[in-house]
Order: sequence, then structure tokens, then C-alpha cells
Amino acid sequence: MEKKKEKIFKDIDAGDLSPVTKEHYKMRIRGLFRADGFPHDIIDVIEKLNPNNNLNSEVSIVSNILAIANLSKTFKSIVEDDLGDLRELYDKLATAQKSKDPIETRENDVTWEYLLSLEKNLEKPNIKGDDRLIYHLYIEPGIGFIPRNDFAQMKIVDDMSDAKDEDFNYYVRDKKTMLFNEYKTSKRYGQIKVKVSPELAKYVPSDQDWIFQQDGEPMRDNSIGKKIARAMKRLSGGKHITLVTIRRAFATHIQDLPDDERRKIALKMGHSSMTNKAYSHNKEEDDKLDERVADLK
Repeated sequence: MEKKKEKIFKDIDAGDLSPVTKEHYKMRIRGLFRADGFPHDIIDVIEKLNPNNNLNSEVSIVSNILAIANLSKTFKSIVEDDLGDLRELYDKLATAQKSKDPIETRENDVTWEYLLSLEKNLEKPNIKGDDRLIYHLYIEPGIGFIPRNDFAQMKIVDDMSDAKDEDFNYYVRDKKTMLFNEYKTSKRYGQIKVKVSPELAKYVPSDQDWIFQQDGEPMRDNSIGKKIARAMKRLSGGKHITLVTIRRAFATHIQDLPDDERRKIALKMGHSSMTNKAYSHNKEEDDKLDERVADLK
């Protein structure tokens, strides 16, 4: 990665930019390359670079990343799989920055009710087994929140004795339980245990070691994201529905829940307060999500 970083610096130097802007972009690249999770968890990395959840800072970071991607083919190749999500996030954050009015929905936004209605398509002949797993895992019956990438490292084990390594998340067959050890706020709130419904449990793969697996290894975050988009395209008859779309729909869906319940779900989803503001369609009560209480574990 060091050679790639130097190539990006050369691309920045070759750009028609002021010396101050060039140094600022280089500083941004240094921060990204030092951050845990880069380049695979770039949304999480952006939030780590903005620990105070300052909206202006978050807009600046995302804007810089998009600008550098336009300058440098090397950098663009590194973040290419996330560019669509980054552009969408930038648009939402920029809108929130300019106005306190509710954020208008985008063309590919859908409601949670619409996603629930797709259940009727699960038995169509073009629907694959993994499509059903994805629907039941993320939408109905689901697990009560919509993880960003926590299934990428979820091992399937037979019993609790095989689930002791806290560097992984687990699905425990005999308990029909998911254990989340690794998620955005895990260091503060500890392990999350989620009892899985029988309807969802029957779709958990019985012949592999990971919830999402490719060539015997855990599937990477970006690959899971593409898999979700393909599944939702088949289920919806062609709509572009990504994991970001699903999370936005769910974030809007839970707006009417009591404040403490919404906080718990938002934290499990890995949302910072700013990302919640960007993802939800109705911001009337988003400021209440800025609170972080010690008893959410």
C-alpha cells in the first residue's frame, strides 16, 4: 500500500491545485492509510476520522475523498466499490448542512413497507437460496437492526464452546443465537446476543463455516454488498436497492419508536449521530440520537 500511496501523492502533485490544497489532500490520504479498516470499511473509517461527529468535517472528508478519486486513478481503483455509497452519503450530508428541513428522498429510496411487500416474490423461479437468506436476514423477520458489515466475519458454530474468540461474530446453531463481538460500538457496549427466529434459522447455511462464504473463506464486505444488491434487484424486478437503501428505509421506519429504543437500534446499526441524520428521511427528532447513555448494553 505504501507504493500506492506514493503514486497517489504524485497524482495530486500533478493536479492543477494550489500548494495548500495539495498538502491538504496528502494529509487526508495519510489519515486514510493509517486508519484501521481502510480501504474495506471506508464509511467506518470516515467516522473514525471525525470523532466529534461534526457535520462540516464529515462533509469535508467525503468531499476530499471524491475529489482525490477524480485526480488519481490509483486512489479511484482503491475506493471504486464504495464510490456510489460515498456520493450518496455526500449528497445527504451536504443537504443536511444547508437546511434543517427534512431531506428529500432520492429516486432509489424505498419505504420499509415496500421492502416487506417483496416477501411475496421469494418463491419466484429466478430467486436463489441466498436471496431468501438475505431477505430474511436483513428485512423479515430480521434480527431487530440492520448491520452494515457485521456478517462478513460471522462464523457458524455448533455450540457456545466454539464461540470463544471475541475477534469474530458467531451464529450458534444449537441456541439459534447470533453473537456480535465485533461492531462499531462494541468497545463501549460489549457483546450483543440476538435470538434468531425459527423462520430465519432454517435459511442459515448448513454446509459452510460462515454466514456468507466464498471459496471456503468469509466473503468480504464489498462482495456481500454486491450480493445484496443483486438479490434485491431480482426480488424487486429490477430496482437498485443496496444495503445503504435498506438501512435508510429502516432508520426512517423506527422514527416513531420511543427514544431509548431508537438509540439502542441506532447504536447497534453502527450509526454515528451524523450518519443517522444523513440516512433517515425524517429528521424531526434526530438530535435526540446525539445522546449516548451508559446503560444501552
